[in-house]
Amino acid sequence: MEQKFFIALMSSFLFLVTGAPLIQAYEVAEVQHGGTIQGQVTFTGSPPLPVRFTVEKNPDVCGQERSLLKVETHNGFLAGVVIVLEGIQTGKPFPAQGFSGMVPGEGEFRYQGGKALGLQVKTKGCNFGPFTGVVAADEPVKFANQDTIKHTLHTFAALDHKGTILRTVHNQDIHPQDAVDRSFDSNKLRGSEVVRLTCNRHDFMQNWLYVVDHPYFALSDRKGGFALEQVPPGTYTLLAWHPILGEQRQDVQVLPDGQLSLGFHFGAE
Repeated sequence: MEQKFFIALMSSFLFLVTGAPLIQAYEVAEVQHGGTIQGQVTFTGSPPLPVRFTVEKNPDVCGQERSLLKVETHNGFLAGVVIVLEGIQTGKPFPAQGFSGMVPGEGEFRYQGGKALGLQVKTKGCNFGPFTGVVAADEPVKFANQDTIKHTLHTFAALDHKGTILRTVHNQDIHPQDAVDRSFDSNKLRGSEVVRLTCNRHDFMQNWLYVVDHPYFALSDRKGGFALEQVPPGTYTLLAWHPILGEQRQDVQVLPDGQLSLGFHFGAE
C-alpha cells in the first residue's frame, strides 16, 4: 500500500514538474505467439491537386518548377497514411527500412532499426523524403545534404494534428555535402505528436512526421496496404493518421498467432 502511494506521488510530482505523466519506455523482448494486423486504406472523392511552385532559389539544381502532392491516391487507394499501434510497451526490435520521396526528388527516410528507430534523412534533389513518416523523441536524427546547394532545415512541433499551431524545434543551415545530427527533445515537443519538416530556402520541401516510441508502425503503400507483424497478443487501439485528412482509430484485439484484417476509409472534404 505504501509502495503504491509512493509511486502515485512520484508520478504526480513528475507531471507537475515536466508537464507529462510517468510513462514506461518501450523495451525490446522476445515475442511469443505474436499476431499480424493487416489491412488497406481507401479513398473516395477527388483528392486535392498537387500544389505547384515556381522555384526562386537554385532553379539550376531544383528545377524551374516543382509540385507537392499532399494526398497520394491510386485507383481508390490512399498511400502515405501513418499506421500506429497504440498502447504497446514491449515487443519486437525496430525494423530496418527506407522510404523514398517522389521524383524528381531523391530524398529518403532511412530507419536503421534495432533497439532504436535510427532515422536518417537523406536530402537529395531538393527533397527530404516522402511526404509522411515517423520520428522518435530524444533520439539523434542525422540530416545529410547530398545536394550541391545549401538547405535551411526548419522543424516544428505541431500542437494539433493539422499543424495549424506550430512551435520551432530546429532552425539549422545544412551546407552542401554536409550532415548534422539533431534530436527532437521531449521537452521541446512537450506532448506534441506531430513534427513538421521544412526548408526555409525552398518552400516546396515539406514533410510531416508522427512521433512514435515503438516499432509497431507502417506507412500505407500505393495499394493502400499495411501490415504490422509480431504483435504481442492483447487489446490495443490502431491509429491511422494523415496530416491533411486527419486521423481515425479502431480498437483491435490480437489473438495468439492470429491474423486480423481491417480497413480505414478517408474521403475528400
